[in-house]
Amino acid sequence: MTARYETRRGERVLILDIPYRRPDGTAARYRRDSTAATLTAAREEDRRIRDRIAKTGSPFEEQAVEPEKPKKFSELVSDYRSTYLPSLKRSTRRGYESVLDLHLMPHFGDLTVTEVGAQAASTLDLKLAKTPGVKPGTTKAKNTRNNIQIVLRSVLRFGSKHGYLNEVPGALPRLQRGIDLIADIRNDAQVARILEVSSPSQRRAFLLMAYAGLRPNEVRALENRNVRLDASKPGPDSGFVWVREGESYGERHSPKTGQRQIPIGGPLLAELAQAKGSPETCVALTAQGRPWAQWGLYQAFLRACGRAAIEGFTVYSLRHYAITLWLRAGVPVHVVQRMAGHKHLATTARYVHLLRGDLDEAAVRIGNMLATAAPTPPTDPTTHAA
Repeated sequence: MTARYETRRGERVLILDIPYRRPDGTAARYRRDSTAATLTAAREEDRRIRDRIAKTGSPFEEQAVEPEKPKKFSELVSDYRSTYLPSLKRSTRRGYESVLDLHLMPHFGDLTVTEVGAQAASTLDLKLAKTPGVKPGTTKAKNTRNNIQIVLRSVLRFGSKHGYLNEVPGALPRLQRGIDLIADIRNDAQVARILEVSSPSQRRAFLLMAYAGLRPNEVRALENRNVRLDASKPGPDSGFVWVREGESYGERHSPKTGQRQIPIGGPLLAELAQAKGSPETCVALTAQGRPWAQWGLYQAFLRACGRAAIEGFTVYSLRHYAITLWLRAGVPVHVVQRMAGHKHLATTARYVHLLRGDLDEAAVRIGNMLATAAPTPPTDPTTHAA
């Protein structure tokens, strides 16, 4: 028995002396003063320690580790703002910041990250669906709800990746299926009229969108060095535009879906042949010779539409027109996808429904063909019976 008395400095002391082997097989010894006052109690303590060694491989009790308290959602958002948001282009970053400030922080800021799960997200979505002044089921209502849920998903993925959460909560609200809002410039005459009433500086910017499909931020960033014209190769395919950058709120960034080259011709080619300045000079400048500001092209387009007496379009209508123009010209849809800078082919395919004139013409041709090819039905009852 290893519980025994020893004499120490003239006093009898109960000790425990237990040899044992660690889980890795090495020899060890547990030698301590007993906490008991009697030999019987010391032997019971010895038995408990031996049992502990048999179960855990150690005579020592494991210290209870107090579980770490879940962090606040506001702490997660703080790290998200400083770490992830700076990687986004400025316009996207501003949109995410707005959602965080107006919706997510007021609703979830005082909760822990573990409390922001599927139920909390669904409660917020239901609240948004009942927002006063916003008609339920409208595209605006659906897009607002989608934008908020998209940012929430982004924050939760960031939290899962950086140890705030074990995993992204499941069963989050499904994104609302909205209506495809692709502005429809229905004919070439409308574009020609807008270009006709535009000033020279506006016309160059509008041509880049209407015939090269550039986004406004790409127009603002396009420099002379990114335009290639081959004078030795006359014809409609004698040049191209290289989209390498975009500019949003004064910051340069990579294009939304990467760099791309777009062949140019017609009125755009003639316009760009007149471009002057150093390679680093922007192709499209204002009448004052300065680069376009963030909202300048939007406002200029609305003024041009007013002079042309055309309503219902935005500056993006010119880009949509370019994409439908390429499709009408018979360019394969996967090539149009690359030229437009679409990440998914399904995005490009949405433009096919805008080719209404072409579909109407196809319907007429098919109807005429069937009318001439189909046999004339018999009118004689006896012949029909036979």
